[in-house]
Amino acid sequence: MRSYSWRGLLATSLGLFAAGTNAQTGAISDLGSLLAGQKNLTTFYALIQKYPDILLQLPSYDGVTILAPSNEAFNKIPYSSLNDAFKNNDKDTITNVLEYHILQGTRLAKSLVPGTPTFIPTLLTSPEWNNVTGGQRVANVKQAGDVVVFVSGQGSRSTLTRADLAFTGGVVQIIDSLLIPPTNLTTTTTAFNLTSFQGALYAADRLPLDSTTQNATFFAPWNEAFQTLGPAISSMTSDEIAQVMDYHLVPQVIYSTNLTNGTQYLTAQGEKLTVRHSGNNVYINSAQLLQADILIANGVIHVIDNVLNPQGPSAQPNPTIASQAPAFASASSVNNLPFTSDIPCTTACPVTSQAGTSGVGAKTTRTSTSVSTSKSKGLGAAVARETGFHAAGLMVALGGAVMLL
Repeated sequence: MRSYSWRGLLATSLGLFAAGTNAQTGAISDLGSLLAGQKNLTTFYALIQKYPDILLQLPSYDGVTILAPSNEAFNKIPYSSLNDAFKNNDKDTITNVLEYHILQGTRLAKSLVPGTPTFIPTLLTSPEWNNVTGGQRVANVKQAGDVVVFVSGQGSRSTLTRADLAFTGGVVQIIDSLLIPPTNLTTTTTAFNLTSFQGALYAADRLPLDSTTQNATFFAPWNEAFQTLGPAISSMTSDEIAQVMDYHLVPQVIYSTNLTNGTQYLTAQGEKLTVRHSGNNVYINSAQLLQADILIANGVIHVIDNVLNPQGPSAQPNPTIASQAPAFASASSVNNLPFTSDIPCTTACPVTSQAGTSGVGAKTTRTSTSVSTSKSKGLGAAVARETGFHAAGLMVALGGAVMLL
């Protein structure tokens, strides 16, 4: 198998070699000549030249695919926000974002199968940004009309505008928006309004641990699923909630392409869950899959419409009805969102007093006594330990370029 020297690639990318595409012989261009010849990639080419050590840090691969944002993609970014990173010489952020735009292997758009997503490893492997074995992934799918889309963190979509530009070491694919490195579990569940799920993880004392677990798949019930259960889950002890939440975690990365009919996966709780198909619908036990493949720093999230019950792993769906019955017999619907009060506060936080029964598994009752405008140091310490780009900094850095699915 042929491999390429990254030092040689670096040299060509900086234009230090005179080689280029020979129009008469059809010879393949080096990377530097290719980028220099694309008038709509001048901003990206300037970034590569300004931070050339990105290529020196890389091992040799048997070809790479560079997702190069067009000039128009960079025009979507508020330069005042990006200027802060450059002014502070934030090499870590810049180089890691650039590494996320380099895919392992040569990936040709013409080889994609319509409708079938692929999850491609990138060169983003820094443990501060990624906790997925083999490099953080980008989802790639060919849609109707031969539209090719790359989906990255926060559900951000980048569309291919020019495909399969070959160079001596791989191909360049031009995209219309920057890719966003996947964020950590808490940031992503907040962005997708999975607040009851996040709060239940806090109530079960599973955060920040679950956010640092390597190679994780979370089946996250949407808020309505927790509302449907009401006190059937909110009145549980912390230990009981932990059992339920552990049943929603599989300690391996499972993308939608692996959710095949009849497959069983062992959860962190110890019981198995079962994937079932009926027509175009996919079910996890009796819960219907609502949204798949939300990339996070340590794996993936799939959104489901019911809370899974580890005491009833054999629950099966009734595909003839639109909404499945709760998996907990004592369910009683409520209007409020359970567990959202368990999410630590970061701004304008009430000062709380605690009362309740002491002992293992006892739930705590929180009573607000006054309001403080200081930030919670406890949450800051917890979030800082999580792997992945944080939404606040990310949205500032990439300003408005985010579109949720």
